[in-house]
Amino acid sequence: MGRYPSLLDPVTIANPYPLYHRLREEDPVHWDEDLQTWVLTRYQDVEALLHDPRLSSNRVAHLRNLKSPSVPESTRQELQTTVSMWMLFTDPPDHKRLRNLVNKAFTPRMVENLRPHIVEIVDELLAAAASAGRLDIIKDFAYPLPAIVIAEMLGISREDRGMVKRWSDDLAVMLGGTGSELSNAEGAARSIRQFSGYLQAIVDDRRQHPREDLITGLLKAEEQGSLLSHDELLANCALLVFAGHETTTNLIGNGVLALLRHPDQLRRLQSDGELIKSGVEELLRFDSPVQATNRSIMEDFQLAGRTLQKGQDVLLLLGAANHDPARFPSPDTLDLGRSDNHHGAFAFGPHYCLGAPLARLEAQIAIPALLEKFPDLQLASHEVAWRDNFVLRGLKSLPVTFTPRVAQAKA
Repeated sequence: MGRYPSLLDPVTIANPYPLYHRLREEDPVHWDEDLQTWVLTRYQDVEALLHDPRLSSNRVAHLRNLKSPSVPESTRQELQTTVSMWMLFTDPPDHKRLRNLVNKAFTPRMVENLRPHIVEIVDELLAAAASAGRLDIIKDFAYPLPAIVIAEMLGISREDRGMVKRWSDDLAVMLGGTGSELSNAEGAARSIRQFSGYLQAIVDDRRQHPREDLITGLLKAEEQGSLLSHDELLANCALLVFAGHETTTNLIGNGVLALLRHPDQLRRLQSDGELIKSGVEELLRFDSPVQATNRSIMEDFQLAGRTLQKGQDVLLLLGAANHDPARFPSPDTLDLGRSDNHHGAFAFGPHYCLGAPLARLEAQIAIPALLEKFPDLQLASHEVAWRDNFVLRGLKSLPVTFTPRVAQAKA
């Protein structure tokens, strides 16, 4: 089998799918010596183990950027104290309690009620770029849209969004960045500290002056008499802001890039607006915003002839599962009309992404509006730059060009 390229290699990050295919075919339950973790690539294994109670989500201490010996114990403890309260890193019964509480303030009705405002935000962002004939899909569109939506849901002021974005970026690097573990952890700890202080002020205000926003809803939320504790409230508000930035930004950015690289599918979507729902699902599968999630093994078990031992880690490659030919015919083909598309872009099981309906809605509005407003959209360069993050797959920027609307009007 030989040695495999590293998941952290920039070449792999730019295009991980050849490595995924090789691992799936040659060593689907693979021990990665560098990362000291099992790596799983088959759809059936990834789906099954994300439902398996022998795996724990309480794995903050196992994050690569925290377990490095270079990270001071005080920094590690500071991060673990807060991040371990995120729903993302909890097991039952705490996970169910936290999720049920947050669900009460994050209902499908609340999400659907956002539709008209999301349309307004999309129109404003596109109108601002119409006369220029070019825009950066990430900086000018895919980042501001979900950032504005989640900020407004939490009552974060417009002038503070840039600051919140920096905090969110530091947390993203901690969860999947490939640079210095020490600098990643220190940056994340600093941002968690500042973010918690910022959210504290908003929470204090909402206790005195309730509004129609998510924090007020969380303060009111109860589940069988169990309130969200103050620390849990702050921690999970930070998680919601972070997740609200990351997933949708990467979904729109990766999705637009995929369409521009597959002009037949782009034209198909432009000619049939009804395709957008299945189209967004296919974009999620084809180049998933979240490529992996990890778990800690709580008891020994066998898988494909290998013994996975208690105390070891397992990395479940969602992006690989979504390209498994045993589950998806022609998995490397972008097919916006794909019908049987139970992908794992939002994971599986109890930790299925809470914000999935909002991410879907934002993409279903944003992508068609972009293509309708700028029908001759094209890449400004065939070279694109990916963020240095193997878990959260996203572009640093995506410059595109189009005929300025002023010119179109004169024609």
